[in-house]
Amino acid sequence: MKITEFHIELSKKNVLSFLDVDENSDLYEEISCEFEEMLPRAYELIKPAVLLAFGDISDYGIRKDGETVETALYGINTVGAGLSEWSTELFAEGDYLKGMLADAMADDYLFQIDQAVQTAVVEMCKKNGYGIIRRLEAPQDIPMSIQKRAFDATGAGKELGLKIKESYMYDPVKTVCQVYLLDRDTSRFHNEHDCSKCSNLTCKMRKIPKVSILLKMKGQELCITAEKGKSLLQTLQEKKIFLPAVCGGKGSCGKCSVRVLEDAVVPTEADRKYFRAEELEEGYRLACRFYPEEDCIVELENEREEDFFVVTDHKKEDISGLADHKKEVNSFGLPDHKEEDVFETESRTLGYGNREAADASYGIAVDIGTTTIAMQLLKLESGEVANVYTAINKQRAFGADVISRIEASNSGHGEELKQSIRQELLKGIAELMKGKKGRIQSMAIGANTTMVHLLMGYSCKTLGVSPFTPVNIDTIHTSFYGLFGDMLSSDLQGTTAFRGLGELEDFPIMVCPGISTYVGGDILAGMYAMGFDKTEDIHVLIDLGTNGEMAIGNKEHILVASTAAGPAFEGGNIICGTGSIPGAICSVSLMENQTEVKTIGDQAPLGICGTGVIDTVYELMCGEIIDETGRMEDPYFDEGFLLAKGERGKEIRFYQKDVREIQLAKSAVRAGLETLVARYGTSYDKIGKIYIAGGFGYKMDIQKAVGIGLLPEACFGRDPKIEAVGNSCLRGVEKCLLEKDAVSALQGLKARAEEVHLSQDKLFQQLYMEHMYFGDEE
Repeated sequence: MKITEFHIELSKKNVLSFLDVDENSDLYEEISCEFEEMLPRAYELIKPAVLLAFGDISDYGIRKDGETVETALYGINTVGAGLSEWSTELFAEGDYLKGMLADAMADDYLFQIDQAVQTAVVEMCKKNGYGIIRRLEAPQDIPMSIQKRAFDATGAGKELGLKIKESYMYDPVKTVCQVYLLDRDTSRFHNEHDCSKCSNLTCKMRKIPKVSILLKMKGQELCITAEKGKSLLQTLQEKKIFLPAVCGGKGSCGKCSVRVLEDAVVPTEADRKYFRAEELEEGYRLACRFYPEEDCIVELENEREEDFFVVTDHKKEDISGLADHKKEVNSFGLPDHKEEDVFETESRTLGYGNREAADASYGIAVDIGTTTIAMQLLKLESGEVANVYTAINKQRAFGADVISRIEASNSGHGEELKQSIRQELLKGIAELMKGKKGRIQSMAIGANTTMVHLLMGYSCKTLGVSPFTPVNIDTIHTSFYGLFGDMLSSDLQGTTAFRGLGELEDFPIMVCPGISTYVGGDILAGMYAMGFDKTEDIHVLIDLGTNGEMAIGNKEHILVASTAAGPAFEGGNIICGTGSIPGAICSVSLMENQTEVKTIGDQAPLGICGTGVIDTVYELMCGEIIDETGRMEDPYFDEGFLLAKGERGKEIRFYQKDVREIQLAKSAVRAGLETLVARYGTSYDKIGKIYIAGGFGYKMDIQKAVGIGLLPEACFGRDPKIEAVGNSCLRGVEKCLLEKDAVSALQGLKARAEEVHLSQDKLFQQLYMEHMYFGDEE
């Protein structure tokens, strides 16, 4: 069908609204006059036309009620080239107002064509026995290649003289394509334009409807309302339901998988990248790329991250002797409180009460990591660990690294990020005190600078731009009600985070100071735990986490640095990567072309965690499947190396892209270490210990890490200097709870620490390229 006759009048109200002009605007009269003067010429230049044709769409894998949608009605609407050419001429002449008006006129006419043609669309479908399932538009709903399919089906080149570019854009530019999905249900015609999918987010005619989503998770069901135009990931975040999103919702990590149980949308390019054909058929999609258009049922399958392995344990004898200092602790430098000292806030009795009446005195040590949270309850009299709580940092729904979190905060999600971490801490406090008699005397927190900013609700505007200035990296003294008081008086009290808290008396909270924006209080606490403040020997501390912080020095002088290791060591940015959860491949061995893997908890393989990644690279190097440059041999270069098959027969492979991710990460860490050693003016033979901190380092095979060049071979021999120490930050904040001079010790370390800015260091840049190769480069 070809339609060229339209009785459409350009709407002054619509055209001016596109320019943000209304009757209350100062320029309204002037622009109205210009509009009226341009109308005759505009009508002469507009050459409207619509082409409609049926065609096949079965190869796009769109399903409805379990069946593949095979037929579509393709529509192409155009106003011709005249108005666009006139607009271009006006801009070239410097008449910008008229140029914008001409462009807006073309948009208005195109909108009105769309409305006018809908009757013909429905009648054409009815006549041929079709109903309309829904309408799609590229690229929001379907790949741009569909525009070539529509171009061919309608014969637009022959009929209208249109052209199509390699990018699948039409010429003239004021030409659009619609795709109507069809079936034989002639009682239903969903042919309307969906504003939620339109790329013109500022359109004054934009209307956003809502849909209902039934969530199924852990055998429970929850119905939520979602606004069209928002991804499922965004909607879930707003509902305080957090899926992992290593890439921050950009569709490049594949971690936010969900299963749409009914009427799954067309798979996006990102979906096709991360899911096999069978999984796409079963409805698996990325939440960040799934924009619900209709009521739907979605199954969430990422709840197993609650079982994430988080390192908390360490040698108890390291802190047991500190209990002798307990009676001298004075709340991190805050004034001592006498038993009778109490004060009132919001009708709550706060203060320290009668300590002798309590069954036990407790302190809470907290490590807020970018990926995980670890909390331990200590008996202050003995230093004994009375309880442990670990959790995923649900802020990772906004991205795996600090840069993603900073961007999210600066994009208006700061309050959500703050509430997320505070609720998790409250939940942790409740879990730690469950069944315990006694009271909490104090709490100490260690975290990197970004996590502290998000916890305290500070602005992150200056963290992500040069010169990367933090709001506050000093020691923070607050209290339980000072940090959580607004939440305790809110309507959140019925949530899981608050259950079990009961009536808590106020207690002081200390947040460890940081050194800079990218070397925070977690590293300072780690140095404190490792005795940097007292040792004369030169030691090194490396946190093999997302941010790659490291320090070298002794009680006299310390150099620190941060390197962009990225999330690869924690399974992020690895195609089949996952966190340290049950089923994660944590160990790999390759013998005589036979691959053996071990998983956390001996569960069916789900993906590869950080230690498994190191093992895999090492084994593939030894098997000469990866050469020293990091290139995988054929056929693995294209297909990846099969490690195991998991649930539903899903293949867990290690790909060329994964090798490159590890190369970047290990080179950044190794070059950073070499640079610090050189800038300190020392050598490995003069270094006492290299402490490897973090959950990844705690479980990592040191020999294999040395084998791929992540760590220096010079420190791994008869007298090994490399020692995995687990959660050094948590050990440090535990010392803060038990040692009288903790705050002054931390301040002393901070004063003696000097940051080396690796991004500006030529030696680092040189070493970074050298250590990109695999194998140890001495």
